[in-house]
Amino acid sequence: MAVKKTELKIRGLTYQEVDYLKSLASEAKVKSFNEFLLGMCREKIEKGKFNLVESNYLAHLENMKLTSDHILFLTQKQTDQLSDFEEKMARYTDHISRWLEYEGEVESSG
Repeated sequence: MAVKKTELKIRGLTYQEVDYLKSLASEAKVKSFNEFLLGMCREKIEKGKFNLVESNYLAHLENMKLTSDHILFLTQKQTDQLSDFEEKMARYTDHISRWLEYEGEVESSG
């Protein structure tokens, strides 16, 4: 007895994609392929992600925000380190000037 296979065409999907959906439907053990597709569409509508472009980019935007926040933190940390370094160099300059005056290498300006 030969099994007759009905060809199903869904505009915009390849045969492989349709076969994949069929396999998902058989795993879900639904009564029909149509019932599976309806359930899938309803699930997307309930979650509010049906035909919303931002859902495709949301994870990337969140990653970009985390990266931007991290770069901002590192920039602030570097600015603080440079400020601290400038203060230390000013103190070292003062110490070196006083030492040179003490040793008589330069004349006192005061």
